[in-house]
Amino acid sequence: MKQQPKSRLESIDCLRGMAALAVVFHHAIRYGEDQPQNKVFRAIYNIVDLGYLGVPLFFVLSGFCIHLKWAEQQAKGSQREWDFRGFWKRRFLRLYPPYFVALCLCMIMVLVAYLRQMPVPLVTCYPEPRLHWIAIDFLAHVFMMHGFHPILDRAGGNPPFWTLAREEYFYLLYFVLLIWRRALGVIPTLGLVFALGLAFPFLVGLALSSDSNWWGLVHSSAIVLWVQWCLGMVAVESYCGIIRLPNWCSDPWMVPVWGISAILGGATVPALTPFLWGMTFFTLLNACVCREKTNLWKRGVFKAWLARVGLFSYSLYLVHNPARYLVKRLLGPLAETSNSIIYLLNASLMALVGYYSGKLFFKLVEERFLLRNASRAVPALGALKAEDTELLDV
Repeated sequence: MKQQPKSRLESIDCLRGMAALAVVFHHAIRYGEDQPQNKVFRAIYNIVDLGYLGVPLFFVLSGFCIHLKWAEQQAKGSQREWDFRGFWKRRFLRLYPPYFVALCLCMIMVLVAYLRQMPVPLVTCYPEPRLHWIAIDFLAHVFMMHGFHPILDRAGGNPPFWTLAREEYFYLLYFVLLIWRRALGVIPTLGLVFALGLAFPFLVGLALSSDSNWWGLVHSSAIVLWVQWCLGMVAVESYCGIIRLPNWCSDPWMVPVWGISAILGGATVPALTPFLWGMTFFTLLNACVCREKTNLWKRGVFKAWLARVGLFSYSLYLVHNPARYLVKRLLGPLAETSNSIIYLLNASLMALVGYYSGKLFFKLVEERFLLRNASRAVPALGALKAEDTELLDV
């Protein structure tokens, strides 16, 4: 008997929790300038540092969750027009207020560091006159425009904000995707997005010098990374039964194959890296949701914990890096160490404080902006509706 898709998926929450924790550990392990150089430490460091891959996983998950409602309507044969106004209203009320609160807290940290003339990256990332640039940066982050300038993109007192700008641009581009999706189908749309991502740096290169500081912004632009978000769309259409994908697209053994290809591709054909990492997490996502859809997803204590982390992963993402910064300042001279054991203990403390800071921020801020039937979702995940799944996206 064909299994029907569920509106709420524990596997999605688990993957979201895993992505957030990976990013937390990635930033924690990178806290020091004078890092130990012994082989054991470097091996640990290199593994934990891969936590930056939580970002492409988030993008794939976002495409899945945002496109879920449209895909469910299509699977049911609904002819209703897509409610763009309602979509933006829900996104704004759900995600922007916690972001704005976190932004204000981070910019207060920047101002304090500036007024105390502290030579820290929070301040030194701005050119002179710094107070002028700080004001511009705050306004750019308020309107989510920081993703259009290389100085502002990783500023705002919290470099991870760059990914939230990309998410905002993905939401804008979603309107375009739906037009292409209706006209071409989802796979040709994916191919078009992939081609645009490859062509964009080449076209920009016709006008940009090779040593320009804008290249970092180009390679991490929404156009280049768009293919990852679009892969999430493909995954959810398969989940809802609109399209049928080959079995290898949900084979867990293909996950390391794509991952190794992405690592090798980064050294040989870097232009393919966004797509290859996207395929890595596209395959992982398909494997997880297919198992849950067919009742093969085995629940356990660890998965239940990861799912709970997934529910406050947005708060965790917003505040873990400022929390890491504060812990580093409080540690003082102890943070400036080349001793591998002390360094790892410091990094663990920063990750732990970041974790609980995320939980606290969720309770004090983010939870107030969840839908009424989602705000107490932890004990009863299955009670949520499809639109709540969308709104719990990061």
